[in-house]
Formats: sequence, structure tokens, C-alpha cells
Amino acid sequence: MDTARDHARRDPWRESAERSRARRDTRKRAVSARSRVPVVGPRIVAALALLAAIAAGTLAGNGPQDSTLPARADVSAALSSSRAGPQSTAPTAAASPGWASCPLAVAPQGYANPLAGAVVKPERIDQGVDYAGSGTLAAIGAGRVTYLATSESGWPGAFIEYQLLDGADAGCYVYYAEGVIPADGLHVGQTVSAGQPLATIIPKYPSGIELGWGAGTATKAYAKVAGQWSAADDHDNVASPAGRSFSALIAALGGPPGKVEGSAAA
Repeated sequence: MDTARDHARRDPWRESAERSRARRDTRKRAVSARSRVPVVGPRIVAALALLAAIAAGTLAGNGPQDSTLPARADVSAALSSSRAGPQSTAPTAAASPGWASCPLAVAPQGYANPLAGAVVKPERIDQGVDYAGSGTLAAIGAGRVTYLATSESGWPGAFIEYQLLDGADAGCYVYYAEGVIPADGLHVGQTVSAGQPLATIIPKYPSGIELGWGAGTATKAYAKVAGQWSAADDHDNVASPAGRSFSALIAALGGPPGKVEGSAAA
């Protein structure tokens, strides 16, 4: 057999085609193998990492502690989340402070005059509206009591706050402070209706009373947390925007508005 002659007779183009075909077959097999491998998302990776941490703690001699239960719950949540698909990361309304979403709307529909059962003399507008007088204070609208303190409130007297549940100012907080006595049985978490008595005014109380928009944060007023009020504003009798808004709402409900004794806050 003439080996050299046989090699000379081979078709180089045919050999090239055969090599190309072999490479294509190899790539197809690789792609097919990859398609059978499950895709591991970031949540699965996190879940596996948690499981690895639990296993490592057990091997280190910690044993199955109660503290591993939340980790297991986190793993389940991660796995469920990965099956549910991508989740929205947009902030929800619940993440925002209550006072920041309060519209401070002056819309009397569905609301009651909180001073209908009182005889009062209007005084200055500051964080809220100051009054002197006697009688009872009622809820402006349907709401839920969120704070109640009769001492150590940070105010010269008591502090009562409730959150409106309906109307144009639903979600807003309202406070009655200083010379007031909470109605018998009033407590945090209680739901109240428009016009329901919430407090009694203490006659001739040294600092009078103050009504206004609350912040839903301890005993702070909306004007304070919104940066509308300071010690200098107090000294200069500045009428805060939140105070003006609450005064206008009381006037729209048939009550006496407060007095603007200083300049309006910016």
C-alpha cells in the first residue's frame, strides 16, 4: 500500500467540513447540558448561604438553638419569594410618616365643630390654635385615639391625640393639649365618632388650651416636626402654616378661628 499516495488523494475541503461538523456537534452537546442546569437566582443563593451558616453553627457545637428558627423562616421566605418572581422595591405609603401624608385640607364635609360644646375666647395661632374658656371638646370626625397623657406630656398639662379615619383629612392627627381632662374611659386604641366628647376644658387654666394638627410622633405637633416652629417662632408669636390650616378648618366648621399675632412662618 502506497501510504503517501493515499494521503495525497484525500480531499482537504472534505476534511475541513468534517472538522467543522465535529465542532458544531460538541457545542450542541454543551448547550444541551447547560440548559438542563437549573438557574440559581440571588434569592436562592441567599437561602443556601443561610442554610450553610446554620449547618456551620451546628458543626461548631452550638446545636439546634431556638435562634435558628428565624433563620429557617427566612430561608422559607427567600425560597417562596424566588418562586413568586421579582418583587417591587418601590416605597409604600405605610413607609412614610403619617404627618407627611396629611393634606391639611380645609374641607368640613363629614366633620363636626370640636368647640360646639364649649364657650371659648380665641387667642393666638402658633403650632395650633390657643383658646381660653370652658366646656367640652369633641372629635372632629371618626377617628382612633393614638396618644393620651395627663402628666409629663411635654406640654403644660395633658395631651390627647387621635387620627382621623375618614373625610378629606383622613390619616391626619389632631391633638387637644394643656388645660384639658380626658373624657371618662377614653383610652389609646379607642375609636370615636364625629361630635363625640373627648375632653373637658379646665376653666381659667393658666395656659388655656391648644388644638391643632398632630404628628403621630409622641406628643409633637405637625408644625414642630415639619420644621415650621421653633423657640424663636414662639417668642415672636409666629403663626405656623399648620396652625393657620387648623384655624381655618375650625372656622369652616362654625367655630371661632384663632388670632394671627405675629408673622406667618415661611
